[in-house]
Amino acid sequence: MINLIELKQNSMRIFGLKQEGLFTNRMISNLLFPILIEQIMIVAIGIADIMMIAHVSETAVAGISFITTFDNLIKKLISALAIGGSIVISQYIGKNELKSANKAMKMAFYSIFSFASFACLILFIFQKPFLTLLTGNIEADVMRNAKTYFSLSLFSYPFFAAYYVASASFRAMCKSKISMISLLIMMAMNLILKAILIYVFKLGVFGAGVSTLFSVVFVGTVMTVMMCMPLNPVHIEKFFYIKFDFTMIKRIFKIGIPNSIENGMFQFGLLILQRLTASFGTASIAANAIVKSVSPISFTVAGSYALAIVTIVGQCMGAGKTDQAVIYTKHILKTNYIIALFINLGCIVYNHQLIGMFNLSQEASSLASSVFYVYCIGAIFFYPTSFVLPNALRASGDTKFTMTASMATMFGARIGMAFVLGKYMNMGLFGVWLAMQLDWAIRSVLFIFRFKKGKWKEIKVI
Repeated sequence: MINLIELKQNSMRIFGLKQEGLFTNRMISNLLFPILIEQIMIVAIGIADIMMIAHVSETAVAGISFITTFDNLIKKLISALAIGGSIVISQYIGKNELKSANKAMKMAFYSIFSFASFACLILFIFQKPFLTLLTGNIEADVMRNAKTYFSLSLFSYPFFAAYYVASASFRAMCKSKISMISLLIMMAMNLILKAILIYVFKLGVFGAGVSTLFSVVFVGTVMTVMMCMPLNPVHIEKFFYIKFDFTMIKRIFKIGIPNSIENGMFQFGLLILQRLTASFGTASIAANAIVKSVSPISFTVAGSYALAIVTIVGQCMGAGKTDQAVIYTKHILKTNYIIALFINLGCIVYNHQLIGMFNLSQEASSLASSVFYVYCIGAIFFYPTSFVLPNALRASGDTKFTMTASMATMFGARIGMAFVLGKYMNMGLFGVWLAMQLDWAIRSVLFIFRFKKGKWKEIKVI
């Protein structure tokens, strides 16, 4: 078994900064390491989760895949707004204005929780026509499973909002261990309940939905209580005294809304691609779901740095240390590329073993394996600059550019070329994922150019 403490110490020696500023090597390690464990657990439990669902049937995997794609759309919208709040909190911490940071946390919670609750209400009222629009013409069994899962998952949105706001806020305070522990509890509860409800009580897709909902409600409630504890340097004061500070909300949403639109349009684009994938048949739907489940293995570390860099660059910008923001961003990108090479080479070598863990047909497994090869190769070259670098720009407040660039490449490259390659050139699901690599390549060029130009250094958030 890997000694995690030894791994942490070795990573500090290998990837340590030569020049330290607001953040020392140890501070970066203490911020990053819990996030890394958190991301690893998301991947591991996500794989176990879909393996349990695959035990039910291939149509269960396909049906839930439709809903999880939409769930990810809502979660990304909520998470993006929460990151907007954390950027404001980070900059206030860097400026040493903790009272303003307290207010920012409270306004972030109430505004984002309200948004998620409203989305839950609307989807509950219009769920039947919405599902028809979302799924299109699919098999009856797939649609039945999608309806069952969606009727439960939509009630989790307000509690996910509480969790995301709390997690982003604690990371802004460099208390990423709290976020890690809460996520581990939520994932463990979800996994245990799912195993009991699926394997013991034979509740199938309904059991999968109940386990997810229950675990999110529990952890979201606990995290809300923790945000109110005065022991934290930044906390919510007078939780039940509701008075909206629209100036602060505007400041948060000025960062959060462009970020949210970007994430929302990205997930909306994935829904379009999902409908395209559905036209290729059930095997392609199932293969697509499997690759989405295992692909996070290849970018787990990069995803951890993408979250950590928001706090690091945000505090640097709040303190007026733009030179240090540049140093930390370059250091994190260099580290990402080194680690991404080794992880993705491992994924390529063990491709068939990873795909073989799922109980799928030969056709679906073969297709998933081919797609995963393409994904891992692209992740080596393009993932850090496509997804970590833009978070450094967002932390400075440069969200309009990242939004515009991401939306342009998503709809111009990924979706456009997916239809060309997948549908008109008869490459099917393989063509859809190949188009993703073109999207990443163009994004990388745009974000590197923006970073080098340095206009992001002049943006004022607070």
